Amino acid sequence: MQNRIALLLLLLAPAGCANETPYATTVGVLPPGETLTVRVANATVSAFQPAAGQPGNRFAIAATAVGKASPPPAPRLRAVLGRGVTVDAEGPLANLLVRVPDGVTLVVDSHQGDVHVTDISGNARITAMQGDVQAMLPGYAEVKAGKGNVTVTMGSVGWPGTLHFSTGQGNVEVWINERAAFDVHLHTDRGTLFTDFDLRGTSQGGSETIDGRVNGGGSHGIDIETSAGTIRLLRLHPQA
Repeated sequence: MQNRIALLLLLLAPAGCANETPYATTVGVLPPGETLTVRVANATVSAFQPAAGQPGNRFAIAATAVGKASPPPAPRLRAVLGRGVTVDAEGPLANLLVRVPDGVTLVVDSHQGDVHVTDISGNARITAMQGDVQAMLPGYAEVKAGKGNVTVTMGSVGWPGTLHFSTGQGNVEVWINERAAFDVHLHTDRGTLFTDFDLRGTSQGGSETIDGRVNGGGSHGIDIETSAGTIRLLRLHPQA
């Protein structure tokens, strides 16, 4: 396990640096098929693929403090047998930058703060209790938000079982490859539904529901729900 998940560098910068400069950066190696789990108390999480020119199996975690106050403890990393690497970030942070290795699944568990996931090659599972979530990736994702808007664009045409997207209070917008075949369930307690797939719904009072099949349906499913907000399920046209 130690050979597969190697922490290469821990760099602690002086706490007095400008707030755009990370005060703690950790770099390591994680092979495809593993999972990178990020647990955040209060921070904006920004996740990307490895930086240009860096090896595809390298991850990086960079924490930026809020203002000039003394920063909280540096994020703690631990290897979990069979589960990859888990990162715990305590205290309020301005930003937590995460570089996700190729083929690695990203799991984000955020108590407070927005989450942005862009162009990672693996898949993502995101929970954000208070904050907006934006994800754009060639694979697939699942998102659960407590209070906040959810926007997901995913290029995959297949995924295991049913993907769930939900928020207690906020809007949900999901873009899905128009070539994908899947069953659909959309529901809002107080809001409206819109889709440019060929689906029809029902309404009762302030609630609306759509159940149907896209491209004949099959073993894949999409379930989108919000207690108060608008749901938009939209076609993603693949590039030629």
